[in-house]
Amino acid sequence: MIDGRSVYTPLFGGVFWDAQNVLLEDIARIEVVSGPGGTLWGDNAVNGVISVISKSADETQGLYASGAVGSFLKDQAGVRFGGKAGNNIFYRVYGQYFDDKSTRINDTTDAKDNWNMAQGGFRMDYYVSDKNTVTLQGDLYGGRENTPASTMINGQNILGRWTHKFSDSSDLKLQVYFDRTFRDLPVAGFTDDLKTYDIDLQHRFPLRKRQQILWGGSFRLADDHAKNSPALSFTPAHTNLHLVTGFVQDQITVINHRLQLTLGTKLSSNHYTGFEIQPSGRLAFTPNTHHTIWAAVSRAVRVPSRFDVDESLPAITTPDPKFKSEKVTAYEIGYRVEPVRRIAISLAGFYNQYTDLRTINANPGAPPPLIFTNDQSAHTWGIEVSANYWMFDWWHLRMGYTYLGKKFTALSPTVVRGADVFEAIDPHHQAMLQSVVDLPQHIQLDVTGRFVDSLTIWPLTPGVSQYFSMDLRIAWRYKSFEFSVVGKDLLAPRHIEFGVSQIPRSIYGKITCRF
Repeated sequence: MIDGRSVYTPLFGGVFWDAQNVLLEDIARIEVVSGPGGTLWGDNAVNGVISVISKSADETQGLYASGAVGSFLKDQAGVRFGGKAGNNIFYRVYGQYFDDKSTRINDTTDAKDNWNMAQGGFRMDYYVSDKNTVTLQGDLYGGRENTPASTMINGQNILGRWTHKFSDSSDLKLQVYFDRTFRDLPVAGFTDDLKTYDIDLQHRFPLRKRQQILWGGSFRLADDHAKNSPALSFTPAHTNLHLVTGFVQDQITVINHRLQLTLGTKLSSNHYTGFEIQPSGRLAFTPNTHHTIWAAVSRAVRVPSRFDVDESLPAITTPDPKFKSEKVTAYEIGYRVEPVRRIAISLAGFYNQYTDLRTINANPGAPPPLIFTNDQSAHTWGIEVSANYWMFDWWHLRMGYTYLGKKFTALSPTVVRGADVFEAIDPHHQAMLQSVVDLPQHIQLDVTGRFVDSLTIWPLTPGVSQYFSMDLRIAWRYKSFEFSVVGKDLLAPRHIEFGVSQIPRSIYGKITCRF
């Protein structure tokens, strides 16, 4: 989500990350919630939620401008201006552009996947009174990806939100937005034009002295127009997908604010599978300010996408009108501790049970030879560890490690071998270590190292070997200007992260000014 606007697409059940290009200078924080979040965020919040939250307009006053050139990043520029009208209306406008060069297939072959995009937008925050705030914001973008399918993308969105504050512990939020995304694959002869209309209401209030209630509801309409081609076809080409939701969550303080029990559920009705329920329970024990132990049990669903139900290639696959929602029941336990003043450590373990997972099956009514259906279950388990260490006021270390284990079970003899890999191309091990150092003379040195384990081989996705990578940034700030040099993927001339394209070692320089 970006400022409460969902960027999850019902076309294939995921996010077109190439179309998300928020100006980094305007981001307040990025919340990454591991594990199911269906109770609050609804359908498709199965394995986690990523929420990008931008700064308010009054936090981005003045002029910001930046420009960069490099070996892989051909060029990049961004500009934003913030001002105010009177004492209670603040606004900002921005524009940005980038142009990336192509990756490589090997030492001599260009992948011809250069990519560019331009984007602009605005935000206005109107503080009507101490209790009422109105926000209006919007974006528009367009770009071209010179992939083998030569993809062209553009889109527009506008969002309005009213917040009424009853007290420090009670508020009401009403949000509406319109979002249009367009994608054209000229080589394939396929286009998709998706218009999304959404209205969302949330109310938070205390109940007696020990309970905090959060409830709300929403309605979303996705109007999707596909232009079919022999290479990619959806039946029907035009469809309206509705999603109606309601939720309630009760946070209960049990023992002197040390033990908290949170119970909630989301009820929803979607176009393909109708009624769904997604409950959760969470218990947190905080014996003192340095220790927290928590555990949770949650249920979440991934509703069918158009790719699952409507996509049809007469020579290869046929749609399954009885395709079900994929379901997960997740068990989590964790421990957060600050053993000393400058160290914070978080450990979490999880075990997930999945049912009705998507499979590729031999079609008993062939032709076509294949059909998507739900003949697979799975178990996944793992641990997550993260730590922050403020070695000195001027030196900060961060680290993280994740292990993921998984086992898939085919429930029908018609399941095509390799269907499990198609659903979970994930590394078992990932690790990250980052050092941020503030040096004298307004110099900053950042070093980030990461390790990613190998990816499984599948006929449509070549295997990827494990790799280490390191990024380095050195910056010098002089008055209102900042000069920086960034090196990315420095440990090898190039490496593969997915597919066959090789990410090259690169370097770029950047100038930033703030007035």
